[in-house]
Amino acid sequence: MPKRYRKLGEILMEKGYITEKELMEAMEAQKELKKPLGELLIEMGYITSKELVEALSEQYGIPVLEDLPKNIPLNILGSLPKSIIEELRVIPIDKKDDGTLVVVTDSGINLPRIRQEIRFLTGKDPEIYFVTPEDYTLLYQTYVLGTPTDLVEESFVTIEPIEEEEEELEIEEETAPIVRLVSSLINRAIDLGASDIHIEPFKNYVRVRYRIDGVLRKVLDYAKAQHSGVVTRIKIMSNLDISEKRLPQDGKFYTVRNGEQYDFRVSTMPTVFGEKIVLRILQVSAANKQLEELGYSEYNYKRIKSLIEKPYGIILVTGPTGSGKSTTLVAMINALKGDHVNIITAEDPVEYTIEGVNQCQVNPEIGLTFARYLRAFLRQDPDIIMVGEIRDKETAQLAVEASLTGHLVLSTLHTNTAAAAIARLVEMGVDPHLLSTSLLGIIAQRLVRNLCNSCKVEGRLEEKFIKIVKDYFPDRDPIVYFPSEEGCAECRGMKYRGRVAIAEVLIVDDDIRRMIAEGATEQELFKKAVEKGMRPMFIDGMEKVLEGITSTEEVLRVTMVS
Repeated sequence: MPKRYRKLGEILMEKGYITEKELMEAMEAQKELKKPLGELLIEMGYITSKELVEALSEQYGIPVLEDLPKNIPLNILGSLPKSIIEELRVIPIDKKDDGTLVVVTDSGINLPRIRQEIRFLTGKDPEIYFVTPEDYTLLYQTYVLGTPTDLVEESFVTIEPIEEEEEELEIEEETAPIVRLVSSLINRAIDLGASDIHIEPFKNYVRVRYRIDGVLRKVLDYAKAQHSGVVTRIKIMSNLDISEKRLPQDGKFYTVRNGEQYDFRVSTMPTVFGEKIVLRILQVSAANKQLEELGYSEYNYKRIKSLIEKPYGIILVTGPTGSGKSTTLVAMINALKGDHVNIITAEDPVEYTIEGVNQCQVNPEIGLTFARYLRAFLRQDPDIIMVGEIRDKETAQLAVEASLTGHLVLSTLHTNTAAAAIARLVEMGVDPHLLSTSLLGIIAQRLVRNLCNSCKVEGRLEEKFIKIVKDYFPDRDPIVYFPSEEGCAECRGMKYRGRVAIAEVLIVDDDIRRMIAEGATEQELFKKAVEKGMRPMFIDGMEKVLEGITSTEEVLRVTMVS
């Protein structure tokens, strides 16, 4: 529950600063003018600025700053994006040895947002002080007006050289504003665990957002005048054509941060207001992921292990973009690789380099498609073949043929459920009889965010959910956890930290094989799979809820169950 504060008018009357009549007059004026009550009371001459902040201090339990700082260094001002300073009326004035940011504001309205944004950016709760509106204006005009919008505190983001795979980048002037801005955006994204950076130009400004745990989060805005320099900088780093602004381009680079290598896949796209850039961040060490690290329930983990232990056939991983399909394939290959097997992959693109595995990059521009690679693979004496994605009839048919000739084939499809993958392959033109013979199983999955262990709130599962899950988990306590109202410093105000997989694993047995060959519908296949032991994805997610790992709203968000 959000914290409840005493009313400002009540405190002002208690202190004898205003009468009830004066309060009523101000509240009537507030309905028309839509201004904060304290501001109106000052304008009407009923209270002074000093009396207002004294009342605010008592209302929110936040002290008043007695002496204004004689100077605010640029690196302290740069701790917060200028857009946040202006939107939330908050100014950073100091930073403590432990990294706690000290800030001032003249209003209590934005306190929850101030705490949330600063937790997100620094990982710590801020130390907040009230100042009078006059003092706030003085600080703003003295220190904030005229400062660049891309200031970032150096101790928060360490600038390191960006290395190219094909060409090492020479940085002549590391302190150049554009170089600092781009480097800080990249390093901050790594530190926050972002999977993508979105740099989006609009008419008068450029917005930067990070995708963290699957959810986009605005980080800052910067001046439109800086955008061409930012685009050029990223294009140089990615070995792209800096003169080409009319067509989309794709490139890559890598950097090292805190001893870890990170690969960046760069995509540019022209828009009406300039080039938009998206950078996908890949942690190289993720290539070592093991199946047991992905968070599958013990029930589903055993079912997946039973599938990959089969000598031949097709195993599919399905789900929308960003559901962890590639990571699951990597983990499967890590479980299967060894000196005794020949594993070959066709990928678009190769995201993770796996030691001991022959990985191939698809290049449609020269006709090097998934289908063409599959034909070549069959002449390479493979044991296991991984195809990044089955996109067309030819690839699907070749995958089936490869599995029927004694190879284990791993691949992905974009479908929402396991049963839908079968219908999709038949729609592509795969013969149902051949499919029924070759298909071993399908893993449909999503990623749900983990509740922050430091601030999650205990509660009781709603009755409608208890009725649904009791058949699967009759002995489970209905005590569950919910996200907190504002988050905390540990989760940077996000309420969640990290993600875990939920899944439904359809294993093809003789009955399901017969139904596929006979052209059963998606609904019929789903019903039979559940009868045969498949837990629907929603139920798998609810087990995570009962274990206190995630929330019901998160499971509903990714499974689209109403």
